[in-house]
Amino acid sequence: MKDQNHQAGILKTLWKELAVAVKLIREDSGYSKSELGKKLVPSVSEETISAWEEGHELIPIYQLLLICFVCGFTSGKESQTTIKKSAY
Repeated sequence: MKDQNHQAGILKTLWKELAVAVKLIREDSGYSKSELGKKLVPSVSEETISAWEEGHELIPIYQLLLICFVCGFTSGKESQTTIKKSAY
């Protein structure tokens, strides 16, 4: 049980980091939440983008990949925005 709680804590932390990263990728690309939502397939609402960025909803992996593609993010690209510890 202790291991399960530890693993759940790790996953929750990773999910929060991913949510922050998605927001930074979107902001660095210059898209509003509404603009990005319209570019995804299927399109999603501004509210859905907000829920993903705030970590309230899980981002489907195919949407995460599309966000990276649409925003021009590659593993070698550095974010222009610094992640602040207060974002967690």
